[in-house]
Amino acid sequence: MPIIRPIDRWFAEEIFPHEARFHAAARRICKTREEAEDLVQEALTRLFAINGWGEIVNPPAYVLQMLRHIAIERMRRQRVVDFQQLLDTDHLALADEAPSPYRVAAGRDALRRVGEMVAALPERCRTVLVRRRVHGESASAIARDLGISQSTFEKRLGRAIQLLAASALVDDAPFEPEGAERRGVTKR
Repeated sequence: MPIIRPIDRWFAEEIFPHEARFHAAARRICKTREEAEDLVQEALTRLFAINGWGEIVNPPAYVLQMLRHIAIERMRRQRVVDFQQLLDTDHLALADEAPSPYRVAAGRDALRRVGEMVAALPERCRTVLVRRRVHGESASAIARDLGISQSTFEKRLGRAIQLLAASALVDDAPFEPEGAERRGVTKR
């Protein structure tokens, strides 16, 4: 009785349904159909030998990238390189959809800064802003729950947005609501 391994199931679900796409891409790179089939076979063989196959986020894109790298590797080994063939590999360059480490760090920093700005808002403004914009509650439900008029709700929300916008314009300056000193609020 044959035993189906996890990698076999992964290949059947993630790789083989896209095999025609791999062959089409390889045919655009290679001169002959046999070379294209060879290229796909080598890519699939290398993929089968990878230890971390289960962690590949986008297997079809990974295989297309492998095809490109193997084709370039083969061209480097040749004494004479066909420049048209080299140009034909450019269509396989796939954009990495994952954000760069810099973008991740910048996003976390921006989120932290927004969190600090929201936390520094006056309590009444912060409450309506968070309930409306973060939790998505309706304006009338928030106004009713807080025991304020719709007009007061809108003014508090507008004031919160105005304070956040003013704070965002000031680069790296700590956010302090206007008149904080008069109300006895200490600065950071």
